[in-house]
Amino acid sequence: MSDAKLTLYSYFRSSASARVRTVMNLHGIAHDTVYIHLLQGEQKSAAYTAVNAGQSVPTLVVRDASGEWTLAQSPAIMEYLDDVYGAARPLLPRDGGAAGARARAHIRSIVALLCGDLFPMLSMRTLNRVKAAGGHVEPWTQQCCMEYLTALEAILVTTSRGKYCYGDGLTLADVAFVPQMYTVLRYCPDIMTKFPTIKSVFEHVSVIPEFVAADYMHQPDTPEDQRPK
Repeated sequence: MSDAKLTLYSYFRSSASARVRTVMNLHGIAHDTVYIHLLQGEQKSAAYTAVNAGQSVPTLVVRDASGEWTLAQSPAIMEYLDDVYGAARPLLPRDGGAAGARARAHIRSIVALLCGDLFPMLSMRTLNRVKAAGGHVEPWTQQCCMEYLTALEAILVTTSRGKYCYGDGLTLADVAFVPQMYTVLRYCPDIMTKFPTIKSVFEHVSVIPEFVAADYMHQPDTPEDQRPK
């Protein structure tokens, strides 16, 4: 446990921000939140660029005994929070030996596919560049979702027992998975019928209260028309 003061810069629709919000919920981490409206371009302001030169969310600002420092990539933020605050309920197994190393490698592999491969293809920044280059967003998103969900399904068939991405409990793989599936469903609303393992895991994990509280529909900056009816 840490007595650091944490500030999270977040946007309701950002799946990367939702990952961090989920870890904070699962570990009960006290923090302040600053909302950055991406569609209004607030991430490009001089004030926010001074916080995160990459002009993206999330950003975590930590004020602890060493001073003030910043993390700006959600996988790194998730692991840091789990390392420091997750002793009672670790989301990355801490077992020693070969079995623990194998579990952590599998979980990180799923996180990498979701955050490093699929997420950038569907990000606002990429889709704006597709449009600027004269491309069409719909076939782009359809192709990306099919390609990466086909790969993910093949992995989950070997790592999941139908409830979680890996094994019999929550891990960082699930934390990365649920927000990204909400983004997939935004562009491909019927796609999960083609991927039974993905569909099963999503239906089980997405209704866990800490995940619901972190999703895009339940944030203070969520517009009324995107809240549950």
